[in-house]
Amino acid sequence: MKKLIVLLLAAMMIVTCFTGCKSQEETTAEPETTTTVAPTTTEEVHTLPVVTVPEPTPEETTEPEETLPEGMMYSYLTGEIVPVEIGTRRPVAFQIDNERLAMPQNGVAQAEVVYEVPIEANEVRMTAFFQDWGTVERIGPLRSCRRYHPSIVYEFDGILFHNGHSDLANEYLNDPHCDDLEGIANSGWPAIFQSSDHRPGHNDFSNPAKTDKRIEELGFRREIREDFEYKWKFAKADEPNPMVGGIDANKVQIGFTQNYPWFEYNPEDGLYYRWAREVKHMDEDNNQQVAVKNIIVQYCGYNLEWDHSTKNIWNLGRGEGVYISNGKAIDITWKKYEYWANTYLYDMDGNELEINPGKTWYCIVLPKMTGEITIE
Repeated sequence: MKKLIVLLLAAMMIVTCFTGCKSQEETTAEPETTTTVAPTTTEEVHTLPVVTVPEPTPEETTEPEETLPEGMMYSYLTGEIVPVEIGTRRPVAFQIDNERLAMPQNGVAQAEVVYEVPIEANEVRMTAFFQDWGTVERIGPLRSCRRYHPSIVYEFDGILFHNGHSDLANEYLNDPHCDDLEGIANSGWPAIFQSSDHRPGHNDFSNPAKTDKRIEELGFRREIREDFEYKWKFAKADEPNPMVGGIDANKVQIGFTQNYPWFEYNPEDGLYYRWAREVKHMDEDNNQQVAVKNIIVQYCGYNLEWDHSTKNIWNLGRGEGVYISNGKAIDITWKKYEYWANTYLYDMDGNELEINPGKTWYCIVLPKMTGEITIE
């Protein structure tokens, strides 16, 4: 019996020793595990801001802090204060004929934003955005669009009004991202009418009433979508872009050989007045010369399509450009990585470009075709 007790006690001591030793080993191992994890955690905390810092977005930076009068907001197109019923309205972008036989044009001086983009040969075409119809009576003459125009219009959440299109544009016009009106497909559509004061082929026009009626018939959304962000970052009217490092820009020549346009700066009102074909670029609708606050130049490359005439403009990726406002010009960069995405603009320090409030004329320039712009 005593031997059994002794044996049991010995066994208990062995178990106790084994258990105690194991506990001690586990206790010793825990600090080693903690020591291994700690540097990784510290490193992650240190590097996380570098990896995840987002680029500036219009939503974060463009909404001014001051309180606006009731019923007013900042325009998505101009950055100016407008009534909410206008500022929340989805813009309509019209493809405007720019050939000599199409002159004079109607509505271009009243558009909030105008894009001027090459198409075939040495031709350029205008895309004029209207959010506020103002006093405009008719818009045109209207012409066709190309494959990159739906993308440009989508950046403003706009409705594209075109009078014909190239075959290469079909894919994008039929995409759910694009709402478009087309006049040439059915001449009986109420949004198009022809005018006898312009030559045939250059005499298709529209007006606000006919356009709105057709938008209603097609069931297009008429207000800016809820998740839409400002395409551009606007400076405050009393704190304009300082144009740091800018050069004097009193005359700006674009280099398009179809119409040889240039802009002249008027320091009295801070606007750039446009000339084309050696004369003032006048809007027949209101008998005023085209004048804008901002000129943006985006340099792009291109290749020719199968017809050796139509241009496939490389507006995806990164590139350079120029921003011109208030008598100065500064170099900028741009980037756009997807067709249905925004083109972001940056100053040379990498900050999102601040656009001064007002109308903007946006030129996509192909230096291999036109050369770079000339600034005096």
